[in-house]
Amino acid sequence: MIYKRFYVWIVVQIILLSLTPVLFWYVFSKEYMVVTTYSLLALWILQIVYLIWYINKTNRDLSRFFAAFQYQDSTLVFNQHKNDKAFQNLHQSFNGIINAFGKVKIEKEKDFVFFQNTVELVGVGLLAFDHKGNVRLCNKAFKELFLVKEFQNISELECIDGEFPDFLFRVKTGTQKLRKYLVKNRILKLAVKAVDFRLEDDCIKLIAFQDIKNAIDQGEIDAMHKLIRVFTHEIMNSVSPISMLSGSLIDLYEKNGDQTCKELLSEGAISNTLMGLKTIRKRSKGLIAFVDEYKNLTQLPKPHFELLSVEKLFSHIDALFKEEFKSENIEFMYHLHDSEQELIADEKLISQVLINLIRNSIEALKSTESKSISISTGQGNPVNFIIVRDNGMGIPDDVIDTIFTPFFTTKEKGSGIGLNLSRQIMRLHGGTISARSKPDRLTEFSLQF
Repeated sequence: MIYKRFYVWIVVQIILLSLTPVLFWYVFSKEYMVVTTYSLLALWILQIVYLIWYINKTNRDLSRFFAAFQYQDSTLVFNQHKNDKAFQNLHQSFNGIINAFGKVKIEKEKDFVFFQNTVELVGVGLLAFDHKGNVRLCNKAFKELFLVKEFQNISELECIDGEFPDFLFRVKTGTQKLRKYLVKNRILKLAVKAVDFRLEDDCIKLIAFQDIKNAIDQGEIDAMHKLIRVFTHEIMNSVSPISMLSGSLIDLYEKNGDQTCKELLSEGAISNTLMGLKTIRKRSKGLIAFVDEYKNLTQLPKPHFELLSVEKLFSHIDALFKEEFKSENIEFMYHLHDSEQELIADEKLISQVLINLIRNSIEALKSTESKSISISTGQGNPVNFIIVRDNGMGIPDDVIDTIFTPFFTTKEKGSGIGLNLSRQIMRLHGGTISARSKPDRLTEFSLQF
């Protein structure tokens, strides 16, 4: 019933097309009706052309309708108010479908905008790519984490690490890995987790990168437990002998609550008394020194920031250790990308950090034949990082993550506060200090401002 008018008009056209040839042959036999004959012939041709055009009108509308879907055009509107009522219902149906498609498209775009802003806002680096390595998603956090710009394929990430693209392909779904990367003198400690899924006919891998370097994790808890154990051990080592010696001295001068007569004291008792008192004093001083070292960690002065000449800072370090470098046969050098480079920092505090690092390097070079220490800067001005290198014995992999823990040391006479103190100073400057090492080849400390 919807297209009844269409069918009726087609029947009418067919009847007219059938009658026109009959009339044509009738008038053709009449010589005096030549004009009418040719008029009927022209009318017949026009009827055929009109019928073809009329039938193809539906095909044209269908073609426009499907083209709108193909090119996702929801702006196409069919005229529902034409005089030709045979097509009004058809056009009304087309418009209804296009409007519904437009609403779905708008909802899809809203979801996409919401998803895009969520992905950009999240602090975890996200990277998605297909089986050919073509990037499907890369958020702002990933680019800031690895300091990269726009890229189309993960093969372009070889600038981070030569094996980085292969690692991305190899990482398995559901497993979390801890990885370290050196990105422009920043050491990143990342938790990496991946998931695979299919999107139409393509296999997509989505990988999340979370920087856990400054997070409070089990490592921080272990460091706190180690600190408590150090305090307990050091205090007990001092308090126990003091308590025992005090008891022994009391026994020399007191028996069953009664004081011993001065005349009965022997020279041996006096000697033991003096030795015990000296031991108590020595252990007391050691305990006081330990407490003072802890105070150094907790009572750092507020930094006084100023614009420093890096050339003068490095020259000061060179002059300070010059004689020691000479006596230890250490080759020392410093390199600046620009002699005019400056640094915004507290000169005393940053000098203390560099002195601590140089002192550690000197001790690490004790068993090295060809000894060298170097200090270098980045290209920026003001300077954004300083690197201290040596070719000493290095730091073992199993302890490099704990070297900044208070009172942790691998030296026989070390206090274990130098590196932790340096880290606190860098934090006061709004920066970080990190270390990497290849045993017996290279040890590098990076000061990031």
